[in-house]
Amino acid sequence: MDPGNVNDNLKGRANTTPPPVTPTHEGDTGAVGQIPPTNTDTKDPTKPAKEQSVKALAVRGSAWALGGNIAQQGIRFASTLVLTWLLLPEAFGLMTVVNVVLTGLQLFSDIGIGPSIIQHKRGEEPAFYNTAWTIQVIRGFVLGIVAVVLVVPAIHFLGGLMASYATDGDQSVYSDPQLLPLICVGALSAVFSGFNSTKLFTANRRLALGRVTMIDVSVQAMGVIAMASWAWYFQSVWALVCGTLVTSWMKMLLSHAVLPGHPNRFHFERDAFNELIRFGRWIFLSTSALFIASQGDRLLLGIYVSKTVLGVYSRAYFLSEALAQMIAFVTRRVFLPAFSRVARDNPDRLRKNYYKVRLRLDALTLPAAGALMVLGSDIVDLLFPDEYAEAGWMLQILAIRIAFACTLPTAVSCLLAIGDSKSVFAGNLGKTITLLIGIPLGWHYGQMHGIIWVIALSELGSLPILWWRMHSHSLLSLPREALAVLFVALGFAAGWLISSALPWL
Repeated sequence: MDPGNVNDNLKGRANTTPPPVTPTHEGDTGAVGQIPPTNTDTKDPTKPAKEQSVKALAVRGSAWALGGNIAQQGIRFASTLVLTWLLLPEAFGLMTVVNVVLTGLQLFSDIGIGPSIIQHKRGEEPAFYNTAWTIQVIRGFVLGIVAVVLVVPAIHFLGGLMASYATDGDQSVYSDPQLLPLICVGALSAVFSGFNSTKLFTANRRLALGRVTMIDVSVQAMGVIAMASWAWYFQSVWALVCGTLVTSWMKMLLSHAVLPGHPNRFHFERDAFNELIRFGRWIFLSTSALFIASQGDRLLLGIYVSKTVLGVYSRAYFLSEALAQMIAFVTRRVFLPAFSRVARDNPDRLRKNYYKVRLRLDALTLPAAGALMVLGSDIVDLLFPDEYAEAGWMLQILAIRIAFACTLPTAVSCLLAIGDSKSVFAGNLGKTITLLIGIPLGWHYGQMHGIIWVIALSELGSLPILWWRMHSHSLLSLPREALAVLFVALGFAAGWLISSALPWL
């Protein structure tokens, strides 16, 4: 299964540490001074030395983030193959709903703490990040309580009300008696994550990704070992919760013990609180919409199909997500802080830097998405037992969604870098509405095929909104966006050639 996800970042030393904060004066509000610019040439704020510094940090950060994410994806992929051969599809159907709930708790536990620390000019002041950490801890406890008091009764009610919607004799996932205790125990992961050190975010802000990447890979490996061992010995869906709790607990401990910097302490400053809420309110709403946009397909599918079909779909979705998650990871870890630094120091160059990044990402990822549109069934037949054969055609259609998911996260990071979290919320809301309206219509007109097509095209709900907001900030180039279609077409053609050659091999 897929233990945890949703997190932040990093460490690396050398010359990556920015200059210390130099106090200037305190005005009526008590605000403390500014970080002096790294370029002392006031006549030329775009001096190449500064650009080289940001570029060097971004390149080094990209290497750490990409290498670490490749390692994590490899660990997750290996564990998924092992678990697929150990457990039947109906077990994965049950595990899917548990994982959706736990992911939702993680999404709601952030409320923009990470992006706020990365983006805000006071992000490295103790009063600011300790106030943020205090809010984060409280939020973690609240979410654990909400999971037990509200989510569990809601799913219990849904199980009794919607079990009749399943289309075959298999039991609905929502009426399985194991589901509710799994969610209750798994909710502890939200409490653990609330105590994560904000040193993860300050390291991310500095693009110092080394140590946090090592932490992420280590806790991923420990969680997967715990999960696979439990599944092998007990062959039980409790393996998911075991792996998730191990991952959350170890990340919380290592974030405080391994990363350098001052320890977090409970603290409250009114000005910092107001700044965090002002920026984070749209992040909070955005993550609420993102939860439905990214996880709502599996929640709704649990109503319409049996847990066996849901389990098969979860395997297709996992394969389709590997590439998109890698892009989202690197974007969050590297490009958000890099874009934020450019937006603070040299905003006129943000558009150019954005499309330089996009060109490399598109050339790397979009051909793979195009090839998957042709080779999806062959990949499933190669990797999974016969019980999962239906995941093949699902993966081919879901590859369309991958193409969108590989391009939009960079636009989101660009908007967040200039503080426009409201637009990110609007984009997630557009996708959420598309799913909520489209999935029932897709089921009515095309059953499972109709639902898969709706999910594959759901990013069209956010694309026009993000493009419009990028255009409003003079950051959009439609001719450059059209180049993405060419990359997908090249990958599709390559996939067709490979598919045609397979019978001869």
